[in-house]
Amino acid sequence: MSQIYQIQSAIFCEPCKECGARPVLKLEKSKYTVMCPNNPNHYSTKPGLTDVSDWNLKNKAHKVFEKDAPVQKAS
Repeated sequence: MSQIYQIQSAIFCEPCKECGARPVLKLEKSKYTVMCPNNPNHYSTKPGLTDVSDWNLKNKAHKVFEKDAPVQKAS
């Protein structure tokens, strides 16, 4: 049996990059998983300790790399 917990709003979490939902904590067999509440097939962390930093890393919107950015010419 698993239990679902809301993450406090004071803790910064990136939204799910698939659907935009705020993640939740799932407790199963005394191990926590940070996961998307809408779809279990979206990214979730490995069971164990609460790993919000891994969730944030995998769900962050990637920036354009400097070398791939369009070159702006002086006008």
